[in-house]
Amino acid sequence: MTKREYIIRQIAKTNKKNYENYVVTRIYHRLNRNDVKFMTQQFVNRPEGHALTDMYFPQLKLHIEIDEPFHKKQEKLDIDRETDIIQATNHEVYRIAIAEELEQINRQVEKLVTQIIKKIDVKEKSEKWEPWDLEKEFNPNYYRTKGYLDVNENPAFRRIVDACNCLGQNYKSVQQAWFKSKVYPNHNLWFPKFYENAEWDNRISSDGKVITEKCKNPEKYDNWFNDVTSNLVKRITFPRSIDNLGFRLYKFAGIFETDLEDSSFENGVIHRLTQTRIEIEKAS
Repeated sequence: MTKREYIIRQIAKTNKKNYENYVVTRIYHRLNRNDVKFMTQQFVNRPEGHALTDMYFPQLKLHIEIDEPFHKKQEKLDIDRETDIIQATNHEVYRIAIAEELEQINRQVEKLVTQIIKKIDVKEKSEKWEPWDLEKEFNPNYYRTKGYLDVNENPAFRRIVDACNCLGQNYKSVQQAWFKSKVYPNHNLWFPKFYENAEWDNRISSDGKVITEKCKNPEKYDNWFNDVTSNLVKRITFPRSIDNLGFRLYKFAGIFETDLEDSSFENGVIHRLTQTRIEIEKAS
């Protein structure tokens, strides 16, 4: 996928929302930079449910909310929503109100764009600005050069084999979702699906810190439960997900360890997040 295709797909997600479409496209065109990544309809977990922010700049950790006229009737809900987003992500939220006069909207956009450019300038001067490079974004060699994976930076891969090879597995192809690490002692690489199917009912908590694993096959359940709870390993976890353009991703969720005290034969095995970052070691 090229940057052109990416940008068109993001903007297309606002096509049926006229005000949102106008503001999003004006912000992007007024920025006039192809090194800035933006996302529309960005998913954010909340204590109860989730939120979709209208526009998001991941390099700046900045969410844009576009308040159409009906928002005046739900100001408290918007404040609660914004508070949840800030607390859940430690990101900034900037609001643009849809006004009667077009020039009023444009002035708000100009103010926002000026602030974004200043934020980028500060990062550039401190050598903390990383230009958007779509080609390397899902490239395992990019993360190997970087030297680590950190949940807070949302590293993700298009294929299981790419995530495996980023961490030194050196595979040509894969046909499974569970691998013993060749580099990290007592660690396995795990690629769970968090939706119920014929074999599994795996769930992750809304804050991403607790995984409940449960086998649904009654013929395999006893052996599976006893094996998992007796052979404890740390799980370098890459859940399968769908990004906001509809592409399949395997996003690094951290390292989980089994909680034997809270696990039970009836309810399944509990794994808890213990590390949000892993240093990338070279295979011996």
